[in-house]
Amino acid sequence: MRCPICGKNFSREDPKVALPFCSPRCKSIDMKRWLGEEYSLETIDLDKLEERIVGVDSPSNDSKDD
Repeated sequence: MRCPICGKNFSREDPKVALPFCSPRCKSIDMKRWLGEEYSLETIDLDKLEERIVGVDSPSNDSKDD
């Protein structure tokens, strides 16, 4: 496996690993980044999402009934 923090290849069988990281040190670095808000997850405004979905599903008013 490859550590997502330092890029080092390591074996899952190594007793010092802290999966998915190669060591407790890399695990701590990752936690510090989350706590320091270096990482973030995109949030979704559910009201805007609903408007977009309803807008897509509603019939178009552009058609002419001649």
